[in-house]
Amino acid sequence: MTQKQFAEYIGISVSTFTGWINKNRIPYITIAYDIAIALGVTLDYLLGEKEAKIADWRRKELAAREAAAEILELTTKIQEETRKLRPLMKILTQR
Repeated sequence: MTQKQFAEYIGISVSTFTGWINKNRIPYITIAYDIAIALGVTLDYLLGEKEAKIADWRRKELAAREAAAEILELTTKIQEETRKLRPLMKILTQR
């Protein structure tokens, strides 16, 4: 299989694949998983110990980004509900 065929098989551009080979770039963990499946090996085997740590950091980073997005969404909802309750709070505090 050529580099172009393999890149197409896993759904990436040839320039991205070439960057990985030249060690200028590192694939996202989800793409690395697709590569491991395409090659019939485990992700641990494909990445090795050092790269597995990088993959773990990426997973943690993604989890942190997701958590931050959820916090932002909840904060926005709280602000909206607070705005809705302000008129009622004024009425209750005037009594």
